[in-house]
Amino acid sequence: MSHLILLPTDFSEYARMTAGMVPDLPGVTEAILLHVTAGPHTSLRPFLGGHEVVSPRESAERSLNEEKERLESRGIPVRTRLLQADGRDIQGLILTCARKEGVDLIMLGARGKGFVEGLLLGSVSSRILRHATTDVMITHHRGSFVPRQKTHSEGMNQRNLFSRVLYPVDFSKPSEQGLDRITGEGDVAELLLLHVIPNAETRNELDQAIRGAYTRLQDLGKTYERGGTRVQLLLRFGKPAEMICDMALEEKATLIALPRFGASDFIKSLPIGSTAEEVAEKAKIPVYLLYPDIQLDVAARELEKDEFPLAEEVWVQYHQQTADQSTDRIFGVFVEGMLVAVARCRRHPDGLEVDGVFTLDDFRGRGYARDVMDPLVAACGKEELYMHSTIPLVKFYGQYGFEPISEEALPPTIKARYDFAMGEMQGSNVQPMRRRADPQ
Repeated sequence: MSHLILLPTDFSEYARMTAGMVPDLPGVTEAILLHVTAGPHTSLRPFLGGHEVVSPRESAERSLNEEKERLESRGIPVRTRLLQADGRDIQGLILTCARKEGVDLIMLGARGKGFVEGLLLGSVSSRILRHATTDVMITHHRGSFVPRQKTHSEGMNQRNLFSRVLYPVDFSKPSEQGLDRITGEGDVAELLLLHVIPNAETRNELDQAIRGAYTRLQDLGKTYERGGTRVQLLLRFGKPAEMICDMALEEKATLIALPRFGASDFIKSLPIGSTAEEVAEKAKIPVYLLYPDIQLDVAARELEKDEFPLAEEVWVQYHQQTADQSTDRIFGVFVEGMLVAVARCRRHPDGLEVDGVFTLDDFRGRGYARDVMDPLVAACGKEELYMHSTIPLVKFYGQYGFEPISEEALPPTIKARYDFAMGEMQGSNVQPMRRRADPQ
């Protein structure tokens, strides 16, 4: 599961305790110990009643080698990396190192004496937590487990990191994939499957949610029990992050594992879901955030007439446009069944106008505007198409054959929509455009 580990360290006791967990991770093939020095200033190291002048680099190299020896004595191959910040962003250096090395997991202590201190506590927007593109483990040390020893007899009666794993499930794709990954190595002795019902308007609605969730929990439990893991099912009502943290302590879990995206988060352009972020910040035991590798189900097509209200819901964020079944053809991009981008081709008495091209804020930057324009042009491009483009998007629509034209070249009824500009459309950040009809 986590074959190559990146361990940023500040040489604090908290960081050493974090490094001591590495042997408990299944499938580890190598660890990279990383330290970032602030700059080239010298420091003093006491020796034989006096002092020797040592650079931060020399001091860090000694400490890295000491930590390396400790890990290697427990059977973990280790490489060391020493970087100098020189005024650069330390979190950015760590993330860059993780990408260049192709690590599977970044493992961080929640406290420390240097740059790690305060990384999560009081700063939930930490770049490492929010922007890592790999798994992240945040360690909180409360003595909830004893690191696994090398000999079988020593480890027989001890709890290790994967002894009792609490795994919150919301029955989403990331949740199911993460569950397969966390149990895939066979190291999970006990699995606590927790589902939190966040809200219910009525008692009847709550009862239905409880019955449905418990049935799905039972199905999941049977699947993983067959693999030899002891499974316990937990069903609670409340705020998900708070309940996850509370249940971890109540059930004496050794680890909380969950995907960084929840049911509604993973289809959006979010760096991390709100529940995962809050759990990583507030939990009192180690938290393993799984980065999902999921291919979204994306489909672009023309909407049926009875689907027009879906487009109007999207347009609430875009001048509150409304759809007209007698004149409009609407095209959309669906992500996991949710309409996230739309474009309209409206028939006027003297021509076709393309407008209402809009992508919901949470889904921008993924090319969905292009995805929605492709079927629109393919379906409507047998006739001339007109549009009023914003000036920054002229180049984008040019890729579909639209060319800038004067206001006078617009058909009268289409031009009339911008009569308020009084012949100064460009001054209103608007450029009329035309696409010639495809050859028959």
